[in-house]
This record gives sequence, C-alpha cells and structure tokens, in this order.
Amino acid sequence: MKIGKNISELRKNANMTQEQLAEILCVSAQSVSKWENDTTMPDIMLLPAIAGCFGITVDELYGGRKPEPACEPVDYDKIPEMLYDSIIDLTQRGWVGTVSGKDIDEENARMKAYLEGDHSVKTATFSNEGGAVIATSEIGLLHRGKPRADQLTGEGIGRVLAVLSEDPVRKVFAYETEHPTEFLTAAYAAKKCGITREEADDALEKLTEIHVNYLKDVMVDEDMPLKMYSLDSGEWVLYVLMILKTAKLMADYNQHYFNYRGSYNSMWLK
Repeated sequence: MKIGKNISELRKNANMTQEQLAEILCVSAQSVSKWENDTTMPDIMLLPAIAGCFGITVDELYGGRKPEPACEPVDYDKIPEMLYDSIIDLTQRGWVGTVSGKDIDEENARMKAYLEGDHSVKTATFSNEGGAVIATSEIGLLHRGKPRADQLTGEGIGRVLAVLSEDPVRKVFAYETEHPTEFLTAAYAAKKCGITREEADDALEKLTEIHVNYLKDVMVDEDMPLKMYSLDSGEWVLYVLMILKTAKLMADYNQHYFNYRGSYNSMWLK
C-alpha cells in the first residue's frame, strides 16, 4: 500500500505545495511530509478529505490511480497549429508502428522539416478503414470513416464547384480574404480585381449564393439601393479556402510524398 506515494504524486500533479495541502486539511506541513515519506499514515478520518482535495474516491487514493496531468488552457490562436501537429504525429505513429527501430519524435521532426523545407508541394497522407488524413506545409485535413459514392453526387455540389471554377469569382474572393473588413460594390471590386463591372457583379452575387458573402442594401436615395458585399463571418469561408487549396494541389500535381497504410487492393472510397 503506497498511499504516501500516491498523495505525493497527486499533490505535485495539482501544482500544490505540502504547506498548501496541509492548510486545507488543517494539519501541519510536517504531517504531510511524513505521510509522503511513509513515516506515518494519515488518520482514517482524514482520508475522505484528502481524496476530496484531488477529486477522487478513497478507493482510488488507496489504489494509486495514476493522476492525470492538469489540463492547461489553450490559446485559440494556437489551435490550428496544435491540430496540424497532431495530424503529423498520428500519421507518423502509424508509420513507426509498422517499422521497427524508428523513434516517433525523430520521425515527427523529420516529417515537419520535409513538409516545410521549400516552396514545392509535399504531402503526407494516411488512409485505412477508419478514414484518411492529408497534410502539407499549410493544410491538415481529416475525414473520418469511408465516404459513400452517393455523398459525392448530391444536389448542389456541382453548382458550388462551378462557381468556384470561374476566374473572376476566385479573383474577387482572393481580394476579399486580403481585405476581410471591407464592403465592396461591383464597381470597386472590378477596379481592384482587374475585371469588368459585369464580371464583378456576377462574381459577388455568386459568392453570396454559396454563402461566402453577405449582401447589404444601402439606400443612397429614395429610389436607388446600393448593393454592398462583404465576407460572411461563418465557416463557409473556411470551407471554400480548403476546397480551393486542395484543388490547387491537384492542379499543380507536383507533390512527391505518399505514406499509405492499408490495403492497396481495396478502394478507400466505398
């Protein structure tokens, strides 16, 4: 029975000093020290209070449940980088699991250095029965499970892809992503994007149709509303960015890394 060791681990994991624990339990710091050194045992009446300090049961206190590390708050701005690192880590763990003598930390460092080494496109991919992931120096994408073929033929998909395939639409969208707080009129968009007024008007309307933009009518006089467009604040903008970035990978066709996990004889798509 290592109750003293368990108390010590739980206390340290909670970033608590012996003095702080002693103050909570109304005992001396020397008493806590003696418990942790297995010199003495805490009074049986104190066990529920000790367990309560760490959010566990008395049985867990005796059983020596391994304490979980305290959860640190995460800065929202760091989440994309953390998820990207996780994708790299998981793909490499799949690789290391099939090859003896490989160190996961070294493989992670090697993969990140490879993906970010120069401006040419490099990709890391992983696929099996559970899904697939893809990572480049800019993108980390995850799909859970196998997509069905009927998911790729749903109504509206062709329209979204047709809109995004138009050059004036992409020029306007690119300008908007660089100036996300600006409101655009068709005339202003035409000037900034080097396209005709008609092309700009059509592009802004189509981006609104697929939920990338939102439209605001401003009355310049009683009879003439002025159409002004701006990027929507929703997730659709991010979806479009990922669609276009992935399409660029396919168009460039110069990626040169492939890491496959699973059967070559069965399609991932089902």
